[in-house]
Amino acid sequence: MRVITSAPGRICLFGEHQDYFGFPVVASAIGLRGMIESETRSDRRVHLELLDLEDSKEWDLDALPEPGPRDYWLSALHVAKKEGWLPPVGWNARVTSQIPQQAGASSSSALTAAWCALIALRHGRVVDNEAGREWIAHATWRSEVQWFNEPGGMMDQVMCAMGGTREIQFNPNFQTRQLTNPSGVWTLIDSQQPKDTLGILSCAKKRRLELIAQWGVEIGEEWPGVFPARPQDWTAVEHRLMDATIRIREVSSHGAGLLASQPKAIEGIGKLLTEHHHWLSHGLEVSTSKIDELLEASLAAGALGGKINGSGGGGTFFVLSTAEAAQSVRTMLEMEDANVIPVELGAPGIEVKYIP
Repeated sequence: MRVITSAPGRICLFGEHQDYFGFPVVASAIGLRGMIESETRSDRRVHLELLDLEDSKEWDLDALPEPGPRDYWLSALHVAKKEGWLPPVGWNARVTSQIPQQAGASSSSALTAAWCALIALRHGRVVDNEAGREWIAHATWRSEVQWFNEPGGMMDQVMCAMGGTREIQFNPNFQTRQLTNPSGVWTLIDSQQPKDTLGILSCAKKRRLELIAQWGVEIGEEWPGVFPARPQDWTAVEHRLMDATIRIREVSSHGAGLLASQPKAIEGIGKLLTEHHHWLSHGLEVSTSKIDELLEASLAAGALGGKINGSGGGGTFFVLSTAEAAQSVRTMLEMEDANVIPVELGAPGIEVKYIP
């Protein structure tokens, strides 16, 4: 059997750095994909060619070694073996990706989702319908986050596996709501600054959880209507972290509501995106001076709004423009030597293509 599985990257529209608190997020899959082409072998070995990295890996399905840090290729095989969806025979596979790597656009989750889909498909599971894509989202999360006890949430895995533009609810139960793709011209910009994903996530999540516990606020689907007094010994930095946490929750709630009710109201959406970025940058300090400067220049050139994408510390950001202003924004960014990538929102999730 020869088959290709693929999954999209994503941008987070509203709710950055709050999915791991169990708060809702709104994200959209983008038309850049990670792809794995494969054919069946006659033995129990798996050979993997990472074409973009000029690297290769090979394993015996009957003697899988323990995964090293963030070795999602191998952890997914272990999860499949543990849960009973490891295929009976091996395969050869070749991996390519259109998604900027280590840039906050979910390049790793897209490939892990495509890899989990390939493993499950070769075991006989249907993976390219709504139920199958949701199952792959959870399998990808178990392979990436749960296996390594990493600090991230589940937004990336859901969007890469399920696609579309979605509001994702985590509390009290997991559910997603498909939204209409917002209007406007969307542009992804790669700052080409390397990210420290785990360091950013650990700091942003761990410290704020500690402060929330000290404050005595219960984390649920919504914040309480009235907040208790904050501890008197908090520093200015600690107050700023909580201010940002509250404001990110508020702007994300307003943004989700606007996207759901008025997806063509791009001026309002743009303003909320920029406000979201302000709290991420000046509140949580997950942006960089280069990204802040390029975003400010984009707004001056006519963009309606934008924000950093992903955990931060570098990587990508995106801007929303009208069709009339999009070329001016792109020209300005290219003059600044930025890597400019036009993207379409609402790309499909896991796709399967059989090759004769």
